[in-house]
Amino acid sequence: MRLTLLAILIALAAVDARASNLLTNGSFELGTFTNQGSDTETFAAGATTMTGWTTVGNDVSWIGATNPFLLSAQDGSFFLDLTGYDTGAPFGGVTQSVATVVGNQYDLSFYLGSYTAVWGGPPVSILASAGGTSTTFTDSLTHSSSTWTLEDLKFTATATATQITLTGAAGSQYIGLDSVSLVDNGPVPLPAAAWLLLSGLGGLAALARKKRAAA
Repeated sequence: MRLTLLAILIALAAVDARASNLLTNGSFELGTFTNQGSDTETFAAGATTMTGWTTVGNDVSWIGATNPFLLSAQDGSFFLDLTGYDTGAPFGGVTQSVATVVGNQYDLSFYLGSYTAVWGGPPVSILASAGGTSTTFTDSLTHSSSTWTLEDLKFTATATATQITLTGAAGSQYIGLDSVSLVDNGPVPLPAAAWLLLSGLGGLAALARKKRAAA
């Protein structure tokens, strides 16, 4: 009984560990923020000021809660604008490398921010890349207030470290990014045919053991 309970607790702990966010500072709340005006700090490519993240591409703006742009964070006080202070392309982005298990399925989610009535668009898009998997996520609606849309990318890890990168792909003066999360969903499930094959092999093995025991 004790062994069974222990096995259940270990299994639950493993599931909980997989469900936690593998990314550092997914909501961009950590780091040394320097207000350069309008409760905003803007970085060129290669900046590591935001804990866990490195900026890529063109300028990226780190924006706080008291900004005058009528924009708000999806979670916490801070969020990103992947247009920086520029209008239109080229856009910026952020990247982070994460330890992964080869063959495991992962779920990368994030919130795409837009306020098209004031800051241009639609469309407003972010290109999400995880290792060799890439998808462009687009908000094609017109919004009269600061709006966040949940996006999701699933992929299977092919290496022990996976680079997670999110960059602006379309927009005018604002492409918001906040609440980025990476969750490990465990090994890729075997297809039904594989389970049938394994069951058949198990049955043959059991039959062979019975014959040996009878002999």
